Amino acid sequence: MTATQKKYPNGYVYLSIMLGMLTAFTPFVTDFYLPALPSLTDYFSASASSVQMSLTMSMLGLACGQLLVGPISDKFGRKKLLIASLVVFLVTTLLCLFAPNIWSFNLYRLFQGMAGSGGLVISRSVTTDSFRGKLLSKFLALVSAINGIAPVTAPVFGGILLKFTSWKGTFVALLVIGVVLLGLALRFTETLAERRRSQKSLLSTFALYGKVLKNGEYVRNLMIFVTSSFVLFAYISASPFIFQVGYGFSPMMFSFVFALNAVGIGVGCALSSQFSEDLKALRFGAVLLVIASIVAFSLLFVKAGPIWVEASFFVLLFSFGLLQPPATAQTLRTERANGGTASALMGALGFMMGSIASPLVGVGDTFQTLGIALLVGSVAVLFSTLVATSSRYKKVTAPVVA
Repeated sequence: MTATQKKYPNGYVYLSIMLGMLTAFTPFVTDFYLPALPSLTDYFSASASSVQMSLTMSMLGLACGQLLVGPISDKFGRKKLLIASLVVFLVTTLLCLFAPNIWSFNLYRLFQGMAGSGGLVISRSVTTDSFRGKLLSKFLALVSAINGIAPVTAPVFGGILLKFTSWKGTFVALLVIGVVLLGLALRFTETLAERRRSQKSLLSTFALYGKVLKNGEYVRNLMIFVTSSFVLFAYISASPFIFQVGYGFSPMMFSFVFALNAVGIGVGCALSSQFSEDLKALRFGAVLLVIASIVAFSLLFVKAGPIWVEASFFVLLFSFGLLQPPATAQTLRTERANGGTASALMGALGFMMGSIASPLVGVGDTFQTLGIALLVGSVAVLFSTLVATSSRYKKVTAPVVA
């Protein structure tokens, strides 16, 4: 056995592939079928709002699942919980494929989301279990990058797939991905040794969420992340109907628009590091987000041409990209002592905002409701940013130690 094998019993390459797939897996669960949303209204003879509820239920499942999986994996280990999550995911995906109506489909999506959340939480946990120093930073950067880009690239692949199949084909693809991940998980070596597992009762472990929420600095920075997540998911939920139903785009054309906006997020994330301070990046990004939302609101209300609407969306998502790295860093930096709990709570509340935004933008005229949602969400981001970066709160509140 080589020194590398002793240090990384799972194998460096194996972990790279597995962690990358697990991180991308969660956004694919929610967003892979987005280009197929309009076709689901015909298949189930359902309203746009009830079909968008399937996205809401999935995000709600992801939010609740993260809050459950994090503490449970700290107490019982990673491998068994990962395998159990993937098995439940495969079962619920099969149920989605054969759902008789939109209401049962939405219910199955809730449990599918809860099962899918295991991949996101455990990928972060395995990373911190397995690496230290520069390698830890490297793998956390990989997880963050995939987690930021995957939600807007997943529909691209879904749109390409719809050229050859129906909405059911996207769920068959999810089933195949789940089987591959289950195969990888079966040869996974547990990374959380018995001696390092939480010795507290499960109830005491969950009580850490309350302690984290007592940290005022954490909560103030968390609100930037949460409100910006509302903006992102409002766009993600409504855009298939805006471009495919409103403007007559094909699923493939819609996928390319989504890909372009993914580039906007990526560029924003990259440029945020060029600011001398996180606070400057946050303020600039928040102001630009409000300006972009005002423009998008105006264009959507008059139903301007798709090129102009897409241009406003690109700037909006570029602004979102500017905000994400400093908002995440500032939030987690204030709770180093309870980093796992703080991370799970942040991720859960982000998806919770998605579960709220999705049905809202499906009410009434999608153009108008999306415009209102983007404007309200962006103003909330600016307000949260001004509060968090105010000189009154510059001194970081001492983190609560468990």
